[in-house]
Amino acid sequence: MNEPHLPQAPCRRTPGTAASIVMGERKIDLAAFEERVSRAVSGFEALGVREDDAVLLLLRNDIAFLEASAALSRLGAYPVPANWHGRADEVEFLIRDSGARTAVVHADLAPLVAGADRLRLLWVRTPSEVAAAYDLADAQCGVPPGGTDWESWLCAHAPASAPARPSRGAIVYTSGTTGIPKGVQRNPYPDAERERLMSVMMRGAFGLTQGCRTIVCGPLYHAMPNVHARNALAALGPDGVIVIEPRFDARRLLELIEGHRIQQLILPPVMFIRLLRLPEPARRRHDLSSLRYVIHSAAPCPLDIKRKMIEWWGPIIHEFYGTTETGLITLANAEEFLRKPGTLGRPVPQAKLKVIDEHGREAPVATPGEICAINRLYPDFTYRNLPGERRKLDRAGLVATGDIGYVDEDGYLFLCDRKTDMVISGGVNIYPAEIEAHLHAMPGLRDNAVFGIPDEEYGEALAAYVETMPGAQVDENEIRAYLAQRLARFMLPKVIRFVAALPRADNGKIYKRRLAEPYWQGLDRRI
Repeated sequence: MNEPHLPQAPCRRTPGTAASIVMGERKIDLAAFEERVSRAVSGFEALGVREDDAVLLLLRNDIAFLEASAALSRLGAYPVPANWHGRADEVEFLIRDSGARTAVVHADLAPLVAGADRLRLLWVRTPSEVAAAYDLADAQCGVPPGGTDWESWLCAHAPASAPARPSRGAIVYTSGTTGIPKGVQRNPYPDAERERLMSVMMRGAFGLTQGCRTIVCGPLYHAMPNVHARNALAALGPDGVIVIEPRFDARRLLELIEGHRIQQLILPPVMFIRLLRLPEPARRRHDLSSLRYVIHSAAPCPLDIKRKMIEWWGPIIHEFYGTTETGLITLANAEEFLRKPGTLGRPVPQAKLKVIDEHGREAPVATPGEICAINRLYPDFTYRNLPGERRKLDRAGLVATGDIGYVDEDGYLFLCDRKTDMVISGGVNIYPAEIEAHLHAMPGLRDNAVFGIPDEEYGEALAAYVETMPGAQVDENEIRAYLAQRLARFMLPKVIRFVAALPRADNGKIYKRRLAEPYWQGLDRRI
């Protein structure tokens, strides 16, 4: 198997420092981290965790998350990162669906597992950095009386001596923005060479060269920060740094970039937006010259936002396209974006992509259809407990992504919308992303979501929920007039609502399902 050829970020080493993981005032060097991971391997084995078992990680961003995840990976078990923003019944669904019998839990999240009696619980004291970030009281952060403390548990076990088993990666549950979450479970790598090539590809795409210095500021339960952290650990070398942030803060990010001479970042577009909202003096105050490679994905990035980030940080902004199921498929650098605004790039080596029309045929150039793709370096996957759902996605060896897009005459991919977001009004297919793009460009609006609602005459109509910028005076008539100058009549929203904040996941995706559900209640249809 040939080495994949991907653009390598020109990251520089900062000599004279030992590789370390940093969180607030805490710092652990790589050797100490490896010893703790090895002790955790022994501890999980003593609890009866075996290959293919699932272990729930109900943890905020913390060094303990990386320790537990790495240990389970070496055991050939599946870490199951849980979205701790959810309710107790949603966490219970993950426990039940994954079959987890063991969980590692931050102390302040105890209410989310209060009813999970069959779980063996390992408690991590909620660290002061997390407590400060989420305004938690001391009483919420301590290990429950009689509970097994993660620190004491690690110290009670000797480092493991057995070789690592084939890695499975994490079972990542889809976001559930449009339905019940499904756990994406990958097979183990068939051989060490395939796993090595995968690591080379991911580190190249993410701009992680040996000794790189990076920050993990997205939630580790989400696929992108999770994969980023795992690959950053592999790229630490003798003098790299991983800074873990409990939550994203735009001002603090700039401080950390300067203070740690950060070279590489992964940021979803929502973080770009928050950075650009900072006052000009705050944006210019810090030395960001160490940055060499910044990459984004997870949600569409408004074109004007990306242009402004390139103007500010330079041509170091990259973008990739992929899904939890397919993994990395395409990659675009800043030059390609500026030449072809909106492109997601061309397929990386070992990836194959086709756009399929509604009849199952490959769509002509520049014609939208469903994006179907595969990266041959990834082991195949199934959905935990739902093998039939996996088979539904098969398209002659490719995986149907549910995304609508097209490929231009030069082979560059462009995304139109999610297939599940598509609205059919009077028999006409409407892709909300096009409307959202115009609303993003409208002065005075901060964010928006467009989705389908029931309509007696046309089947479906459009609703637009919008956030305004602080102090902006924008009314419904102005929005309608603005869109009417730019869109066909059938694409104009029937309903426009102003909201203080849209329901949003930490990766930037808006929970449209939560906005749409009240309109469909009591009806026996959803389209």
